[in-house]
Amino acid sequence: MGTPHLLLDFGEVISVAQPAADVSALAALAGLPVDAFSRLYWAHRPAYDAGGTARDYWTAIMGAAPGGSLLRRLVELDVASWLHLNQETLRLLDTVHAAGTPVSLLSNAPHDLARELDRHTGLAAFAHRIFSADLALVKPDAGIYSAALATLAAAPADVVFVDDRPVNIAAAEAHGIRGIVFTGTPGCLSEITAALSGPSDTRTVPGPRH
Repeated sequence: MGTPHLLLDFGEVISVAQPAADVSALAALAGLPVDAFSRLYWAHRPAYDAGGTARDYWTAIMGAAPGGSLLRRLVELDVASWLHLNQETLRLLDTVHAAGTPVSLLSNAPHDLARELDRHTGLAAFAHRIFSADLALVKPDAGIYSAALATLAAAPADVVFVDDRPVNIAAAEAHGIRGIVFTGTPGCLSEITAALSGPSDTRTVPGPRH
């Protein structure tokens, strides 16, 4: 095996879950109850993550096209809701970077969020930032993992992929990538460190759905 490469999801791995206050604020802007908003938000998210426009996405949620200023506010708040970072993950990444291990990002993200993450100082040291919107592919589509491996120029067995959704890990493992379901627990963080230290029989553990 060659040098290990850490490949990370962003949402609920590097970032924490969207705060309830942010979701409530988005629902209020969209003019919907929180429960209905959340259902529509996720139902239409795959097309947005695959490169769809913000106008189409928010029109699908609201049932009518938002005006320009409202659309801008919705996009800004949506992007901001994903920028609350997980401090435990950041500490792990500091250790990984210090050891000289290459780290890259593979995330489902629409164009607006992807471009914000490209500018984010916390991700500046990443070797590659790979986004679904740029590929018109969303996890767990098999093609996104093939594209990621080509970008990394790494053998599947040399890549340790961390994601909070078991279905995304299963799809990665089907490509021969070593997968770890992220839970944020000390045991999970130790498992990531161990997987990067050399060949191991890495096992997935149960985790929350993103």
